[in-house]
Amino acid sequence: METRKQNVLYITHADKKGGAEQSLIHLVNFMDRRKYSVFLLSPKDANYLHEIRSSYVHFPLTLNSIKKRLGFGYLQTVLRIRKFVKQNNIDIIHANGWRAPWYAAPLKFGVKSKLVWHHRDHTHLRMYNKVLPRFFNQVICISHFVASSIQGSNKTVIYNGVDPGLALADKTRKFMEDGTLVIGTFGRIVEWKRYHLVVEALKKLSEQGIRAWQLIIVGDTSVDGSDDYFDGLKQQVQEAGLEDKVIFYGYSKKPLDVMAKCDVTINFSHNEPFGRVIIESMLMKTPVIVSDSGGAPEIIQRTGGGLIVKDGDTDELALALRSIYENDVDYEQLAAKGYAWVMEKFNMDTIAGEVSDLYRSLSEYGFKPEERQGTVYESERLKSNQL
Repeated sequence: METRKQNVLYITHADKKGGAEQSLIHLVNFMDRRKYSVFLLSPKDANYLHEIRSSYVHFPLTLNSIKKRLGFGYLQTVLRIRKFVKQNNIDIIHANGWRAPWYAAPLKFGVKSKLVWHHRDHTHLRMYNKVLPRFFNQVICISHFVASSIQGSNKTVIYNGVDPGLALADKTRKFMEDGTLVIGTFGRIVEWKRYHLVVEALKKLSEQGIRAWQLIIVGDTSVDGSDDYFDGLKQQVQEAGLEDKVIFYGYSKKPLDVMAKCDVTINFSHNEPFGRVIIESMLMKTPVIVSDSGGAPEIIQRTGGGLIVKDGDTDELALALRSIYENDVDYEQLAAKGYAWVMEKFNMDTIAGEVSDLYRSLSEYGFKPEERQGTVYESERLKSNQL
């Protein structure tokens, strides 16, 4: 007997593409349309909709800030979503990020849909860690680091994935082919990304007599409005006399093309929940150096595609860069291992399959954590730091 398709409604508040939206785009693109009919609730003019290449029904709706609209306007929006859910026989409601779950949570009452929250942040706020999870059948956490903040047993770890089709061309640069170590950093220009520490480490590298390097900072302040930090970063570069070494590239629509031209990339963020740019860099066969903070080390420990340095330690970062510059590490092995692991374990076909398994478990017989081998969050394993 043929089983009908499940109707899945994805909910996001963002009108601009960040890491959370990129992950959602990949998930929507890779969900099997033979099994699922996909609906997407997002702002009408979201700038990333053209990147969704698989069929879906768009429900244009703005989700205003909870702080500003927690009242009648909020209730009106929840009721509109509830009406849409009932009219379209939605089986799964999948809230993405940190604002959408506030609008999805009340739907636990009055609809038969199963509720999933794709949690992409690490926070110490009680409402996110203890209260909101109770309204959802399952909370998908993008790393064990994120899962460690959530209380309750209704959570599972499913990592972000990459679209392997984005790596259509081979790496465009041989390692230090012109005698210069080309270093890249990618992401929003905001203080917790700690670009200032990367600049500080490179200043130390120059003071050690190694000046054949170039840093490309790819990103802007459009999401966070962190212009003061950006201005301070540019002033830091100028005062260090590194203007000829540091390129402020700005936003790139094709960051993977820039990654392919780098010898190494750095993610030195404080408590990075996951670090999409890490697996994207590995997809382009470019090793990554990360700070031992947040979810980033999990990726390196699993893939072997880079180096982990002490959290916030610019001396260690400079030392790691020097070890690559002086060929004290097997660069080709780092690149090959990272690429192979990403293609196998962080491939969106694999990730979409894990999400599909979760949906099926919820719909057919109720979700039981012990039934999901390999991706279930295991508190004892996390406590022992064994990934």
